[in-house]
Amino acid sequence: MGKLWVIGDIHGFSLSLSRLLDRIAPEPEDTVVTLGDYVDRGPDTKGVLERLLRLQNECHLRALRGNHEAMLLELLEREKQGTLHRPLWKSWFSKRKQLELSDWLDLGGRQTLASYGLLTTRISQIPEEHLEFMAKTSLYFETDHFIFTHAAYVAELSMEDQPVEALLYHRLRVSIPGPHISGKTVYVGHSAQRKGEILDKGHIVCVDTCLYGGGWLTAVELTEKKILQIDAGGRFRG
Repeated sequence: MGKLWVIGDIHGFSLSLSRLLDRIAPEPEDTVVTLGDYVDRGPDTKGVLERLLRLQNECHLRALRGNHEAMLLELLEREKQGTLHRPLWKSWFSKRKQLELSDWLDLGGRQTLASYGLLTTRISQIPEEHLEFMAKTSLYFETDHFIFTHAAYVAELSMEDQPVEALLYHRLRVSIPGPHISGKTVYVGHSAQRKGEILDKGHIVCVDTCLYGGGWLTAVELTEKKILQIDAGGRFRG
């Protein structure tokens, strides 16, 4: 049985991801769970997605969708339909204001487009292989002992019944859900821990340690509870 690793929000920092994976050195029987938010904010979304594509051939990669991938894919669909600048409501945006292109650009989309070169001004210009990778990401992953989502969950619902809003957008600073009905420990990202420390509540663990804000990219090996943290410059903690 291989090792089980979980990696927090990457946000376009390819150097950190590459050096972290070099240290992890996953074997073919290992499983690496990435919690989403591969794109935006950092300088090299292109490099991050290229590295994750290679990682698929090195181990069992379980790539989850983050809210930043969800935004990109939503805007891509509207761009293809020619409705990008007209109102278009999706059920999973029903509790929030209309998503605009400017919203995504201000949340790091500009950096994402820039990573593909000066001539890349539309989401549809991103390489199809990268768009397909994001489109195939999962909303959650579950093992015998653990559950993984990008943001959170509703404690009383089975995973197949979870609302997308909870899985992609819920902030732990608003409320921390109770233990999941399965009794499994849930690992999440999304709620950036600006002090750079893992938030461990026992039943839920947040490993987004705010890489883009001067913190760390965090990886945890769940069998031995080994923790690796690396900053945006590629320097390991400790």
